[in-house]
Amino acid sequence: MTPADDLDLQIGLAILDTLDPNDELTREELDLLAWRFEQLLGHGYGVEEAMEIARARHVDLELARSLTQKFGCSPELAARILL
Repeated sequence: MTPADDLDLQIGLAILDTLDPNDELTREELDLLAWRFEQLLGHGYGVEEAMEIARARHVDLELARSLTQKFGCSPELAARILL
């Protein structure tokens, strides 16, 4: 298993762990959730923060990126602002 495969597995497990069993998500919705989650991890958010923000459909992903990259917010502060 390569490091990329290991990361994909960790991402998949984190997503599955946080899903509500009552949610009926399509494959496209799951793919979008995984993509948002990966983007947030790549911008310094922790697993829990990234999952919470990824699931919050009202949160603009570009704003989430900008808060940490452009404005220098810590991921913890950015998550509090966004949520």
